[in-house]
Amino acid sequence: MKLNIKIISGFFLLAFFMMMSSCEDEQSLKITTPEAEFVLEEPAIRNVFLNFALSENPAFTVTWIDDATASTSYIVEMSTNEDFSNEITLGQSTGREFSISVQDLNSAILSTGVTNFKDITVFVRLKSSSNTYSNQVVFFVTTYPVDPPVISSPSNNSSYVLSISTPTDNVFTLNWNDPALTSNLDLDLTYSIQASLSNTFPPSGTVSLGNVSNASSLNITHAGLNGAALGLGMTGGTAQNMFLRVIASNTNQSGDVMQRTTASLTINVTPYSVSFPNLFFVGDATTPGWNNNNNNTPVFRDQDVPNKYVYTGYFGAGAFKLLEVLGQWQPQWGTNSPGTLAVNPGGGNDPGTFNVGTAGYYTYTFTTVGQGGSFTVAPFDASSSTTYTSMGIIGAAIGGWGDSDEINFTQDANNPHLWKAQGVTFTNGQEFLIRANDGWNSVWRYTGSTKLYGKALLASGGNNFPFTAPTGTYNVWFNDLDGSYIIIQP
Repeated sequence: MKLNIKIISGFFLLAFFMMMSSCEDEQSLKITTPEAEFVLEEPAIRNVFLNFALSENPAFTVTWIDDATASTSYIVEMSTNEDFSNEITLGQSTGREFSISVQDLNSAILSTGVTNFKDITVFVRLKSSSNTYSNQVVFFVTTYPVDPPVISSPSNNSSYVLSISTPTDNVFTLNWNDPALTSNLDLDLTYSIQASLSNTFPPSGTVSLGNVSNASSLNITHAGLNGAALGLGMTGGTAQNMFLRVIASNTNQSGDVMQRTTASLTINVTPYSVSFPNLFFVGDATTPGWNNNNNNTPVFRDQDVPNKYVYTGYFGAGAFKLLEVLGQWQPQWGTNSPGTLAVNPGGGNDPGTFNVGTAGYYTYTFTTVGQGGSFTVAPFDASSSTTYTSMGIIGAAIGGWGDSDEINFTQDANNPHLWKAQGVTFTNGQEFLIRANDGWNSVWRYTGSTKLYGKALLASGGNNFPFTAPTGTYNVWFNDLDGSYIIIQP
């Protein structure tokens, strides 16, 4: 019994000590409540690159915790200074999150007057509806330019009388200012200088005066400006207003192109009259091949714009160039860069070729300006165009109006819509028409050209073509796809 009493006593003693220990723990335990806070959370990514091609995408998103202000709306503020001395409101939120688009953030930062574009330090904070401010978070932002270049010279409304005796002399130097050119963005900038008779610069009424890369000026020569003036339809010896503008272009790593265009400059120009040569195709993409004297197809010409050449027709896969004189390789026209013309007038380096990747019908438009110019190319759908059995020229100008007087064209071997007649004798002061299938159901008529080229009109009635050139032998080319014709004395 003594052993059992001892065991029981031990249990009671142990329980007593455990109870005493528990009481001490309860007296030392303290329960604390976290302090209320208004905290803008630190961003996971601080470096922000603004991509102009994704202008509507979020530039960044900020989130916050607010257990302190009981606000239901917040103003998001930004500054490029830590003391918020140039504070800008980015927007408002009724939740606990805020996003801003690439375009809006770019505009906000540039509105602060920063002079650089790369790694701009931006501080962001919140203001609650009770005018309590959160902490600040920092972003490092690379922006993109949006302001266009500004033409600095010549002065608006300057007047110039162009001279045929000094074609390569400068009329003036066009200068412009562009902060992006001297920025720390390391942009590769291309500037295109354009001229038009309309302040709206319609595509069909705009010509290029040239392009420069990473520069802020372009010398304009008498010949260059004269070619542009005549190309726009101005008349030699007659003063007329012309509008100039500069388009700045840069391309990002994704191949997206951003353009910024200056306000237009008005100048008054008096061009001089000049004749432009006919141009002929040569190359394996065309019927004559690389033979420079093989009845080479001429490029048809715009009857209203003397330095504009337009050809719609079939091209094989291959390449071609343009020649001014059959049997001679110079002057030779080609291209060294997309959309621009280059020429070797003789003694220089030949330009590159116009390349046709896929055989088919295309419309090429060439506008020569001095020793350069521009060109465009677009596919042409000829599938619904009528294919004629025969084509001929008829009228007193070539011998008479009887069926037996008609001179038939030869159809091009590769293009059923292209026709030619060689060695046709024309009589000055007489008239003619072009007709298909030896009948009067499909007749092309005169549209007012004062040259030996133009665009005829397929119509049931209308005017005959007058032949006003000297009596003699000529070669005639006709395109039934668009009515273009050209008469050339060999």
